[in-house]
Order: sequence, then structure tokens, then C-alpha cells
Amino acid sequence: MSVPKNELVTRWTNAKHRLDEYNLDALLIPLGVNFQYFFGKPGSPSERFLCGIIPREGAPFLLTPAFERSNFELATGVDDIAVWDEITSPYKTLRKELDDRGIGSSIGVDPKLWIIEVERLKSANENRTFKSADRLIDDLRQVKSSWELEQLRLAAKASAEGILSAFDRLKEGMTEKEAVPILNEELGSRSGNPITYALVQFGENSAIPHGYPSERKLKQGDVILLDVGTNVNGYQGDITITKPFGSVDPVFYKIYEIVFEANRLAFDANKEGMVPSQLDTIAREHIEKNGYGKYFTHRLGHGIGLEVHEHPYIVGINQVPLKNGNTHTIEPGIYIEGKFGVRIEDDVVVTKNGCERLFDTPRHNW
Repeated sequence: MSVPKNELVTRWTNAKHRLDEYNLDALLIPLGVNFQYFFGKPGSPSERFLCGIIPREGAPFLLTPAFERSNFELATGVDDIAVWDEITSPYKTLRKELDDRGIGSSIGVDPKLWIIEVERLKSANENRTFKSADRLIDDLRQVKSSWELEQLRLAAKASAEGILSAFDRLKEGMTEKEAVPILNEELGSRSGNPITYALVQFGENSAIPHGYPSERKLKQGDVILLDVGTNVNGYQGDITITKPFGSVDPVFYKIYEIVFEANRLAFDANKEGMVPSQLDTIAREHIEKNGYGKYFTHRLGHGIGLEVHEHPYIVGINQVPLKNGNTHTIEPGIYIEGKFGVRIEDDVVVTKNGCERLFDTPRHNW
């Protein structure tokens, strides 16, 4: 992942400005998706404790195992790195660093930090409190910068164009599993990265909202549903395209139009200040009035960014108004068990004056 240094500095500055609001003296971010957001290096946590600290006063610093120091300095551009070796406690080392740097007693912790690590931190830092900084971090990550939006546009474009090209390569008799390498090739050649996930569903399997590839073979008259995404610089695309393969049940076209209209109605209503539950209702009521309400069984959408699913969630219980710079999916669907399903999914960004698709995926192209 390559994040411009000025982008990271802006994220640190924004975090510092929010610490007072949450009565925190610092943020503690372990290796994981939020570390990727604040420091630019992707990775998963391991048994060796590693974190970044963003204090209210002063510059961010890292705590790493000694043998990882050069690796993380090169990967993050952060040269202030405290280390611990294999025979010392990282939690006590961190306590000394916090003390020496005059960092106060209230530490906001990434909610993704393992509970065992939280317990160890508390044990080694009896004079400090550690509490979840989930709201602060979510608030920061939900509003995308112009650089982030560019990565998301590229990811949506690579995902959509790759899916469309893969459709042209699907052959009768091919299994759902055999389509996955084709999707990986088509999306990967456009993004430079492998697919993040692939839902490949033929015929009656398309009526499973989250159906994973099986040995089911493609045949004439099937509905094909492809829900696939790839990433650019860690930012995810998530596009669903549903198409007929040969001559399908004419009811498909009726249902497709209902889903398409629901997607567009929600898109047209979307803007800063719109409440997610209202967006969900707009699409749901359209499907309901056309007689298929019970077949729309999931939320309208979810946020998208470094994670395929993140805040804000476009669901009936979310009453928090959307903000300029929020990015999310719009993906209504109708699923007729044993027959077929239709889902139409776009990635969008909320603006002050409306909503924009991150890529305008061609529809009705059969």
C-alpha cells in the first residue's frame, strides 16, 4: 500500500483534534486495518505486540519488536520507534514510553485489539485507563479524503469492468468455482491486486443472498449473479451485476426492473443529511408495493473503504445522518428461492448536493 505522507499527517492531525472531545490523551492502534489507515502499512496482528500511538501532544510513534524496527520504519515513514526484545515485556516497555513522553492516563484503544492484549495493557499500566475509541475512529474513517475517493473510484471501475469482461468468458457447462480464476484474472489485471472475494451464483443459486461458489454448472436459461471486488491501494470495490444466460424466465425482466428502480430511487434521494434508515425505506417500499417485499431480505447497503463492510450501514435502524464524503453501497435485491435472484449493487459517495456513483456500471447490457 502506498499512501502519501501528507495524507497520513492529515489523519494524525484530525485524530488529535478529536481526542479532547472524547477526553482521551492518546490513541493506541495495533497492527490491523486501523493501523493501515493511520500508518499506511497493511497487516494482521500476531502474538508479538505491536502498535502505533497518536498522542494529543507530540508526534506519533510506534512500538515494535526489535527485529521489526527497520521493516516498519521503511513501510510507514515513522522514524520514532520504540522497541522491545524477546525477553522483555512490550506492555511494560510501552508504559515507560508513555511515562517518559508525559502522555496522560486516558488511552483510547482500537476496538479491534484482542481482549487478552487489553488485559495485559491494564495489568502493566495500573495508573492508566484503556477504553474503546470505536466512535472516534469510525467517525474519522467514514469521511473520505479526495485521495481516498480516487482509490475507491479506481477500485469500483476495476471491479465492474472486470466482472463485465468475465461474463463474456463464461461458457455452458462451466462450474461456479471454475469462474473464480477468470474473475481473478480480469479484475486483477485492472487493479494490480487479486480479488478480495467472489460470490458466483448460477440459476437457483442466485437466490441465495450470499451464495459461495459451488460445483453447480452453468446452463442455458440460467440467471447469473456475480458479486465481486478487488482493491486499489487497499481501498475496496464491491459491485454486483446480474445477467441472463440465454433465454430466461420472462419474470426475470420484470423483477430486474423493480430492483433497478429501487436502486435508482435510493440513489436519487441520497445526499448529505439523509438518514440511512430512510434510504433503506425508500428502496424497500418500492419493492413492497410491487409485491416482492418479503423477498428483499437484507439491508440496502454498507459503508465501503479499507474494508468491504464498514460504517455507515444503510439499514433500517441507523438514524445517524449521512455526511459529505461518506461512501457506501446501494444494493437492493429480490430472491425467489429455488428459481433465481436479482441484486444490483453500486458504490457511491455522498455529497452536499446529492450522490455520485464511484463508477457508473453499465446495466441492461444483455
